[in-house]
Amino acid sequence: MKKILFSRFKTFSKENQGSATIESVLWLPMFLAAFALMTDVAMIFNGHSRVLRVVQDANRNLSIGRLDTEDETEEYIVAALSTLAPNLTADTSIVAGVATSTAVVPASDLQILGMFSAISTMNISVTSQHLIEF
Repeated sequence: MKKILFSRFKTFSKENQGSATIESVLWLPMFLAAFALMTDVAMIFNGHSRVLRVVQDANRNLSIGRLDTEDETEEYIVAALSTLAPNLTADTSIVAGVATSTAVVPASDLQILGMFSAISTMNISVTSQHLIEF
């Protein structure tokens, strides 16, 4: 019995079929993690550009008189981005004829997978300035 087990173990240890499968199984989680990281970062960059566009539009509307106050501008930004980032905060101020709006979005609102806590705890800040026309 020992001889049979020993011979089977010896045969098993010399066999190299399936070695590529073992390596693939070991590396697969790394490739999936890299793909997940790229996906989340791409979504954050996409969300940043969408937020920037809305903040610029809000400042432009304040500049030409479509929006009358800073509060209206902040409400416009929050309403326009409520589906993209429900936890967004907006702040608008007018100093020396320049409207400055800042929107702060938690990165966790923009991610799809959210596997990396280092990215999920970040806040994305988008600021735009526009000269007010008189």
